Amino acid sequence: MTLPNQKLIKFGPDYALSIVDEEHGHNKYELAVIYKEELIHMPGISDEGDTVTRFRSAQDVQSIMKKMFSITGVMPEKG
Repeated sequence: MTLPNQKLIKFGPDYALSIVDEEHGHNKYELAVIYKEELIHMPGISDEGDTVTRFRSAQDVQSIMKKMFSITGVMPEKG
């Protein structure tokens, strides 16, 4: 299930990055890594002790997408 303001970016068959526009056009995003349909904690991406990171900028989102590519070795594809 996706939320109305959520995008899922797939990195191969196992990983996805959920991006939710938290402030509806004010460039603050909530991010979560999904591995095989489960939210997971990903060091360097998720907040410590959580599976979600909040209030990230568009630049943060780009940086995290690069990290996901580095981890998976798969170019992102919008799901």
